[in-house]
Amino acid sequence: SSQRRRRRRRAKNKNNNNSPASSSFFQHVQLNREIVACVTCSEILKHVETNSEKYNGVNVSTAWHRLAKKLGREERSSVREFKRDARVLLLEEATVRCMQGLFRGNEDGDVTSRETAERRHERRQYSSRMKAEDAFDAQNVGNILWACATILYTPRLGILDKFADIIEGNVDKLYPQALSNSLWSFARLKEWNLLRCKTVAELLMQQALRMLPEVLEDVKKAGGMFEAKDVPFGGFSTQAIGNAMWSCGTLRCHPGEKIMDAYLKLTTEYHEKFKTQEISNIAWASAMLQHHPGDAFLSVVSETLAKRLEECASQAVSNSLLGLATFGYKMDEEMLKALGGKRHARRCNSQDLCNSIWALAAVDAFEAEVYGDLWARVSSMHHDEFAPEGLNMLYHACVMHQDHWMDQHAVGNDDVVDEEVLDDVTNTSEKRKSTNQSTTTTKSTKAKGFSSSLHGMGVREVALQRHDTPIWLDTIAKKSYDDQTIHSVTLSAFHKHVSTRIRAGFIKNVADEYLTEDGVMSIDIALLDHKIAIECDGPSHFEKNMEKSMTHKTIIRNRGLERRGWRVVSIPYFEWQEANANETHRKYLEDKLASVGVQREQVLTLF
Repeated sequence: SSQRRRRRRRAKNKNNNNSPASSSFFQHVQLNREIVACVTCSEILKHVETNSEKYNGVNVSTAWHRLAKKLGREERSSVREFKRDARVLLLEEATVRCMQGLFRGNEDGDVTSRETAERRHERRQYSSRMKAEDAFDAQNVGNILWACATILYTPRLGILDKFADIIEGNVDKLYPQALSNSLWSFARLKEWNLLRCKTVAELLMQQALRMLPEVLEDVKKAGGMFEAKDVPFGGFSTQAIGNAMWSCGTLRCHPGEKIMDAYLKLTTEYHEKFKTQEISNIAWASAMLQHHPGDAFLSVVSETLAKRLEECASQAVSNSLLGLATFGYKMDEEMLKALGGKRHARRCNSQDLCNSIWALAAVDAFEAEVYGDLWARVSSMHHDEFAPEGLNMLYHACVMHQDHWMDQHAVGNDDVVDEEVLDDVTNTSEKRKSTNQSTTTTKSTKAKGFSSSLHGMGVREVALQRHDTPIWLDTIAKKSYDDQTIHSVTLSAFHKHVSTRIRAGFIKNVADEYLTEDGVMSIDIALLDHKIAIECDGPSHFEKNMEKSMTHKTIIRNRGLERRGWRVVSIPYFEWQEANANETHRKYLEDKLASVGVQREQVLTLF
């Protein structure tokens, strides 16, 4: 009887293998193997030209994925040639054709429910890797989006619009890794349609929040986080957190405190499982979203830079430094020492240089060796190599350096620099500029000439001699700084309301957006007779998850104004909202002015 059962089973399997559904399945498996076997992009596109009409969703997804992998290893010229290749349009047409069956449960007129069940059975029996026969699934969508995002290619035929529609309608069918991949892809392709990308990102993060309890339970059962290479299919990995956080930071789309705090807690607890790039992305995203990640996470970032520097790309280092500095984290000497010796500076591109210099300046790390190394590298470059935002950061770093230097030597903006301070600047500058020359006579001659050239220089010029600076710093970089920081300021409704209430008190000599004497800072509302700077601090001046905690940038601004002789009065938006009546506003302003040393009698005369 057992022999008869075996004979019947073999006959049934033979009949199944000869069915149209089975034949189609094996044809697509063979096509997939052929695509994977192609060595170059040209070979893949040739296969597309010959067989694209036979492709199913998996074949289309594989072709896109392999093309992106190959192009990622080639020069930019190859990517440009790819974008002009007519055969890419054939692949796009095949993509659109396969979209109608996207996600199981959608209607497909050519496939009956029985055929679908048979195909599912065959896939389970013959290939665990083939996730769909004639339709895309979540992995296929993620692969195509990932491919386009990797090579920054916007496909034609409205493919991205169609994908966005499909994801919005099926967001609950995405598993964690596919969700984070889709989010990352739309963030990379934001130039296509920023508003649509933000809309999709918000929906994806809402789904991520709904999945959070399940994700945390899986992490608990597994006893930790999975790396991307070890995660089970569809599971949650360190890469998923890194991609999701980076995407939200890129789109400036805050996903909500609950999921941000959960991701940061997982990263802090299992940081050894995370790649250095993933940790830096999370630190950078926290900075962009003004969400304080907590001192424990910042300590992890600092420790990662100090102990895993060899694993860090220059972008990872600069993003980590920017993340630390944004929250005013005091940088560890061991970490700064590890970055010295031109180890970091020589690997940086222009944006990395700007981020790193600004970050070090924001936490007063001016004496670190790496700070001088970075400026030396900047000084050897042309200003055209920097974006306007980068030039702004460089000039702001110099303003902070100037303020710090004058504080250290207790001199004012217009003070004459005495001989002792002048010698200190000379020695410091010579130490940075000195080479491996053997004769001390040459060095002393240079020092003497340099010292004499400093007589008659202003404080700012002297301060900038403490490190190498490019010749275009006070021209091109300053113009960029002025354009972005000084001249592009617009008055908010909050600012106008405060200004109106102050003027209603018959206060004389009030100026909006008043420039300080040196022209490097703008004051929201200046009471000129009393040299009081009133700053109307809206939500952007406070941490998103710590409403009454000022950002470090705002603290730097206040210090800069105080350094220039102004008494700073900060008016937080939430305090102004609480004082919602005219008389209450007046009493509030009286108390605020009294808090900076204006006597009560003087305050009353102002109103």
